[in-house]
Amino acid sequence: MTKKISYFFLALCFSIPAFAQKADGTIRSLINTEDFFNLLVKREGIQKSFLKFADAKGIVFRPGPVDMRKYYTKNSESEYQISWKPEYARISKEGDLAFTTGPYELVSAQDTTYGHYLSIWKNDHSKWKLWLDVGITHAKPPTVLKYEYYDPSNYKYPKLLGPQKIQMREDIVFNTDILLGKALKLSGNKNFKEFYDPKVRLYFPEYLPVIGKLKALDFIDKKDLNIVSNPITAERAISGDLAYTYGDASINQENYHYVRVWKLDDDMKWNIILDVYSK
Repeated sequence: MTKKISYFFLALCFSIPAFAQKADGTIRSLINTEDFFNLLVKREGIQKSFLKFADAKGIVFRPGPVDMRKYYTKNSESEYQISWKPEYARISKEGDLAFTTGPYELVSAQDTTYGHYLSIWKNDHSKWKLWLDVGITHAKPPTVLKYEYYDPSNYKYPKLLGPQKIQMREDIVFNTDILLGKALKLSGNKNFKEFYDPKVRLYFPEYLPVIGKLKALDFIDKKDLNIVSNPITAERAISGDLAYTYGDASINQENYHYVRVWKLDDDMKWNIILDVYSK
């Protein structure tokens, strides 16, 4: 009996890499991928692990967007140990686009840095590939996490035919972000209330995540953050229900970068569910 268990354990260990990135249209498959990713970082280091998971077109913010594969080819970051936990995650109806976010811990010989990350993933031939990675730093967060993993409530969506129609849908999200930027420049932060989801998460450097529309608006108001944003690019799921944009922002005349995750609501309106600023 003991031998059988041992053989089974060995077989399981050797089979893990083959299934570690498997994307099957569920958010659980992505959580499993991130758990393995985290394990691989501990075993093989940051550089090798990120190169294994990075998409060929993936970007990482250091602090602005740079080519992920080129960055990790040149930077081993061997002086650090990093661990993280996906606390909140969503996947599109098509299963082609998803994101995870949660706390991370970066340890060096000198100190420990805490923060929150956002990772955006794409399904590439039934494998999860890391498309975008950004994070903020802040004080040590609470140790108790509230896990929220969301699969779609239904899988109905209008099928797209041809690259032009797909591009049109991406343009809608891009133009929505442009509209927000123009509104912010013209009449200030009060415009966020028209674009934020009721459960939006706001990530701002050196502060713990602010969760909820009213709290996010209050944070922006009390910190007197004069935000103006300008998108660079947009990506949207084939099913049209999940998207993200990123670009440059000016906050109180200082330069920042931002990433926004957008979700289509029941009234066919795009709302921001994650608003992340990095510097």
